[in-house]
Amino acid sequence: MSAPVVAIIGRPNVGKSTLFNRILGERIAVTHDRPGVTRDRNAVRAEWAGRSFILVDTGGFLPGSAEPRDADVRRQAETAIGLAHVVIFIVDAQTGVTDLDQAIATQLRRQGAKAIVVVNKVDQAGDTIIHDFHRLGLGEPMPVAAEGGLGVGDMLDAVLEYLPPEPLETIEPDARIAIVGRPNVGKSSLVNALLGESRVLVEPRAGTTVDSIDAEWVTPHGRFILVDTAGIRRQAEFDDQAEFYATMRALAALERANVACLIVDSPQGFQKQEARLAHHALDAGCSVLLLYNKWDLIEGREAAWKEVTAERARRFPTLADLPAHPVSATEKMHLAKLPEYIAQRAAETTRRIPTAELNDWLEQAQKRRQVPSNASGRSPRIYYMTQTGVRPPTFTMFVNAPSRLTENYRRYLWGQFVEHFGFRGTPLRFKVKKSE
Repeated sequence: MSAPVVAIIGRPNVGKSTLFNRILGERIAVTHDRPGVTRDRNAVRAEWAGRSFILVDTGGFLPGSAEPRDADVRRQAETAIGLAHVVIFIVDAQTGVTDLDQAIATQLRRQGAKAIVVVNKVDQAGDTIIHDFHRLGLGEPMPVAAEGGLGVGDMLDAVLEYLPPEPLETIEPDARIAIVGRPNVGKSSLVNALLGESRVLVEPRAGTTVDSIDAEWVTPHGRFILVDTAGIRRQAEFDDQAEFYATMRALAALERANVACLIVDSPQGFQKQEARLAHHALDAGCSVLLLYNKWDLIEGREAAWKEVTAERARRFPTLADLPAHPVSATEKMHLAKLPEYIAQRAAETTRRIPTAELNDWLEQAQKRRQVPSNASGRSPRIYYMTQTGVRPPTFTMFVNAPSRLTENYRRYLWGQFVEHFGFRGTPLRFKVKKSE
């Protein structure tokens, strides 16, 4: 797994979710003054000083508790400790060291975890209360105030020192392909069919795959690395520690992939879970290819294909343009064209458009609809546009007054751009920068 995992643990009400939100810069986890509000794990991609990692927030950790809810939360935290490269162990400056803190510290030492003790709710960095936490035997405590952000940057610098070095790949493949989908939709069967061998364990029982497995796939259209992942479910549906571990692997696989093959169970159709996974892949910068597996079980296939396509467009209009193909892993139906389709998806993520061509388009788009003025009657001037990155394709417009460029006009340009240049199923990044 190339994206390392950083887990936040601690007893209830010490500020885990507040710190989680502070690191991400937005309120993703629920925060509340009452202990035990956070029930399920949150796992989100985060970045600090150019290094990406998966940040995991857990519920309150109550070692030794017999209460079912607390026991479940304890198992979640223990799982997080087991999979994490670094553990952020949060304690409360206002309460000092408690028996529960000592129990958590003992668990961390027993599992040999790399841990940073973070003393939250410290109003001043020099507060002497932090020295009390040396008793936990986990090294130098770090003072923070998660609510206001004090000390969080220094803490993240310390986290980066614990992360493993980024791996170097000696021979870069043409593309990395993440095979993702709900449990039991046929991901491993598809990988085996493409490779022509039983490289991945396949069982009819959901959740068999508990790790990401990289396999080289050489085709006439390129050399690919297939990453088979465990089925991803909604966080509320995690059955056990193995599935949580597998989900972290799947999220990490998306982070290092160019293309995401999202497998859909044809008899069940494209559901909210598939929509969520598609957005996860697009957010990670992957071009998405939908593969409707088990198509051999569908009757009246020509009419059925039109129906499933129309249904997806009706229910999820923002995902209506995702390229999609029917396949059957067990019957090897329609698999011969997959290398070509995947190569096309990969090429879209590295596609470049000349600056002259971009600005010809921009001029025509502004002629069709002029840049609107703001409330004071002043309109911004768009000078030019250029491509500033790939994987995903990134485009930057240089404007004299970016704040005057309305959100509606930005959406208009986005729509016109996609209609003109394509990029179906490929995430794009549009940036607006002030022209010097």
